[in-house]
Amino acid sequence: MRNVLLAASVMLTAFGAVGVLADADHEDERVEKLMEKTHEGKRSPYGQLRRIVEGADAPWPVIEQTVMAFDPMCRALLESKNADIKDSADGYVDSVKELAAAVKRRDAKAVRAGFESLRQSCGDCHFKGGVGGELDD
Repeated sequence: MRNVLLAASVMLTAFGAVGVLADADHEDERVEKLMEKTHEGKRSPYGQLRRIVEGADAPWPVIEQTVMAFDPMCRALLESKNADIKDSADGYVDSVKELAAAVKRRDAKAVRAGFESLRQSCGDCHFKGGVGGELDD
């Protein structure tokens, strides 16, 4: 009887661990989906902001709205249950805060600098050993 209870306890613990892993995978999936939505394509907030920074004239309310579109990505990174993702979020989040402050001041030069900081934070994570450092592309 004792062995049956021990086996049941081990199985429940294993299933609990699988549940935790599933939650972590779910968080990765959420971050991945937001990463694509926020950064891929010309219509993404990142693509729009890049065009603005490269010289496309845009009114400040449009720039502000574009920068605000990075907020869900920041929240997803900071709230991730995956410690590697959460720990890699600082540079990205700080860059978005820098952009938001520049937009509030209506400082075009600071917006360009903030975008460069954001671009650098992406490279730091995806290509220089951050959680995304294992990406092939």
